[in-house]
Amino acid sequence: MSCPPLALTITTQQSPNTLPGRPWRHAFAVLAMACVLPATALANAVDTDLSRAPRHALVIGNSKYSVGPLVNPANDAPAIADRLRQAGFSVTMKLDSGRTEMQQSIRDFAQKLQTTRGVGVFYYAGHGLQLNWRNFLVPVDAQIKKKADIQAQGVDVGLLLDGLTRARNPLNLIILDACRNNPFGDDFRTEDKGLSQLDAPPGTLLAYATAPGNTAGDGEGSHGLYTDHLLREMQQPGAAVEEVFKRVRLAVRRQSQGGQIPWESTSLEGDFSFKPGGVPRDAAREFEADLTRWLTLRTQDDVEALEAFIRQRPNGKFAELAQFRLDQLLRNKGEKTIKPRSTAPEQCQPGGALPYTGNPQAFKVGERYDYRGSDLLTRIETARFQQNVSRLDGDEVVFDDGKTVVDRFGNNVRAPDGRRWTPYQFFIDDYATGKRWSAQFIVTQADGSEAATTFDLRVVGREKITLPAGTFDAFRIEAIGSNLKSGARLERTAWVAPERFRGMLAMETLTRQNGQIVSGERIELTAYKAGEARPAAAAPSVNTSSSPFSY
Repeated sequence: MSCPPLALTITTQQSPNTLPGRPWRHAFAVLAMACVLPATALANAVDTDLSRAPRHALVIGNSKYSVGPLVNPANDAPAIADRLRQAGFSVTMKLDSGRTEMQQSIRDFAQKLQTTRGVGVFYYAGHGLQLNWRNFLVPVDAQIKKKADIQAQGVDVGLLLDGLTRARNPLNLIILDACRNNPFGDDFRTEDKGLSQLDAPPGTLLAYATAPGNTAGDGEGSHGLYTDHLLREMQQPGAAVEEVFKRVRLAVRRQSQGGQIPWESTSLEGDFSFKPGGVPRDAAREFEADLTRWLTLRTQDDVEALEAFIRQRPNGKFAELAQFRLDQLLRNKGEKTIKPRSTAPEQCQPGGALPYTGNPQAFKVGERYDYRGSDLLTRIETARFQQNVSRLDGDEVVFDDGKTVVDRFGNNVRAPDGRRWTPYQFFIDDYATGKRWSAQFIVTQADGSEAATTFDLRVVGREKITLPAGTFDAFRIEAIGSNLKSGARLERTAWVAPERFRGMLAMETLTRQNGQIVSGERIELTAYKAGEARPAAAAPSVNTSSSPFSY
């Protein structure tokens, strides 16, 4: 589906002391039911009804290597095949395949998907290697003694990706439990471990058993650690596939004490479940309950409670915030987690920008951000802003001695004009191309009136952006939302470079009422000063009646 993500679940955030019985809830439920999609979006929705699409799977498990044999793929592949058959897939399973058989099976699989326009799942358990940023699956007949043998005797994952791209079917899942330790012992070494990081092709979720550039053991039980948890989560009725993999990631991380953390890249636009069913969701009540729970959890040091909260709603309105809090607590308890390692050459590193490594910069005392605002429709400059980080207070960042307060990622808490926000996750900790999440909040005006907003967000990619403050290698975030009081549709594009600093680079907002654009605004960074070792005096703000963070 080529249309942008739409906010189909329209509910509201409410003040903690006024959650039960508020009249907002009924109005939001009505608004959600009355949401009207453009005709083209409706047509696409019908064309990609994944519940009725044919389902095909190719499952490969390689164990009997002459060098570095494995135990668990012989168990993992049949178990996954059984789960997929239970989910309505026609499954082709190959055990201990040679190169020719693997390549032909992949070609046949892609051709079947192209013919039927079905949902596809490719699962591989066995050895895998990377060479020159390309990933290779290792057939059992491979005799790899030097680097040149990898390409000549391995099966390039690109063969699968190319076939799926040509198939143009609505959804594919590629699951690679192929990040085993070096299969060829001391006689053969490569500079890079595991598999290389790839971006998922359109309509695809690409899942690795562990983070790119890292390896995982074969496991000591009847199944590999990753596949063992995947088998369990596939059985959850009604669980969206992205929820399945998020739960698997959490379980594997906790069981391995941070030594193995699965990784996904996704470009999915539709929802898909392995198993139908589940309890019908009341979005309004769900949000109320989650907000109440999060307001308690955010200040507690309860790892088990955070785990349970994330598992219950891995795509929830506070899941990203909860995951960050969990990361903090586990680090404090001594967990030394692995990190994805990007081995591919960066496409753009302008202005001294560094590639994102999963180690985001935090706000720092003494930082200064200068912004200007302009009207997108007239291109006329409307305001200039200067904000200085005065202090860090728990999970809040205080600008200009309290005039503006945001959380650690830049989400609003309090504005100079008295507005206040309930906690939310428009900006998050961990960005990756294809990542999707949701945000929802209530803003309370100085006079006590409330306005609720919800967003669906997605990182569409990385791109070079040139601003008055410089040129940056940035993540581009696109968000579609609704003001639940006015019914206005909100379209936002934001750029962030978390490896440089936490402040926003730029944001453009279009507001539509009854399909017509009624306003547009652009905010962009004009200057930046890094933080100092000690608190810096706050410079006077310009036009503090509003703020670039008060969107």
